[in-house]
Amino acid sequence: MLGIKEAVERLSSGGVVAIPTETVYGLAADVTNLQAIQEVFSLKRRPTDNPLIVHISSLEQLGEISKPLTKLELSIINKFWPGPLTLILPRKKKVLDAVTAGLETVAVRMPNHSLCLDLLHKTGPLVGPSANLSGTPSPTKKEHVQTDFGPSFPILDGGVCTVGFESTVITCRTNNLSTARKNVSANTKMPSHSDIIIYRPGAISEQQLSEFGSVEYYSASQAEQDSTGSIPILPSPGLKYRHYAPKARVQWLLSIDQLRAVTSTSILLLLDKTQLVDQAQAIEGTFSFQELIQSFNLVDCEDSWERFGQLLYDTFRVADIENYTHVFVQDIRRSTATSSLKDALINRIEKAISG
Repeated sequence: MLGIKEAVERLSSGGVVAIPTETVYGLAADVTNLQAIQEVFSLKRRPTDNPLIVHISSLEQLGEISKPLTKLELSIINKFWPGPLTLILPRKKKVLDAVTAGLETVAVRMPNHSLCLDLLHKTGPLVGPSANLSGTPSPTKKEHVQTDFGPSFPILDGGVCTVGFESTVITCRTNNLSTARKNVSANTKMPSHSDIIIYRPGAISEQQLSEFGSVEYYSASQAEQDSTGSIPILPSPGLKYRHYAPKARVQWLLSIDQLRAVTSTSILLLLDKTQLVDQAQAIEGTFSFQELIQSFNLVDCEDSWERFGQLLYDTFRVADIENYTHVFVQDIRRSTATSSLKDALINRIEKAISG
């Protein structure tokens, strides 16, 4: 483990360090150092056409990489930064193409983590994609980073991430035309007419963003094409490649009957076990819920959406470490409870299922 002084020295000399944020651990490198950025891509086995998010600690640092903000962007930043929100903004020319995957925009956020902000204050802007092998569940504690990169990998330990999944990513309408690479097809799609587009849901929800204007989710039909008209140009991380999935098979738990048919070792991730307990008691009264799940690893979040988010990726990683074959996740799509985390958690689970 590193202290902050050693982390600063490593980053300043072109090294790569795993750093904590409130969302997930990031694999950090100096935003101006091409060799260090290439090392990040290599370590993660990340495709180079997948843009990186730049992490900053102040609006002054933002001015180093982004063109001036619009009134809408500034209002959103004042409300949600520092916090789990990434904005896609017009880049300054000096930002390396390796950071933006050649796009005319750059993804930026200000983490809500005191140790990370202290580091950024000392180093300046850092790229910080999740500190995991691409396609695997993102790391929410140092042990996850060590699983992917080894016990001696340099990590600035900031404890367990309080959110537990990646930031919301948005763009504002005024910047919709700025996402494309320089050579794009003349047959590109018309931009959205909403004020805000959500590329990736996160802890900052559609409802929270609607305070600032009309909001919609990005769809594949909005993707611009390259000069051949055949390859989609995607402006945000998290849109193109397999994400979040463990080796174990992830399934929605729709009914307790699914559990009665399972013979292999599995994990149950439950928002609240009360409903399943009631189902078990209603089925002929022949068995109890505890009898039914005795062969399962039960993770009960006791009706806490925050806890559910914090434990999602950890549960996926436990499944792989302990060689479970299935992860059953309570079907939160059917929950009548409201939470700003709900859409984002559904998104991550469905990506894991499809992965």
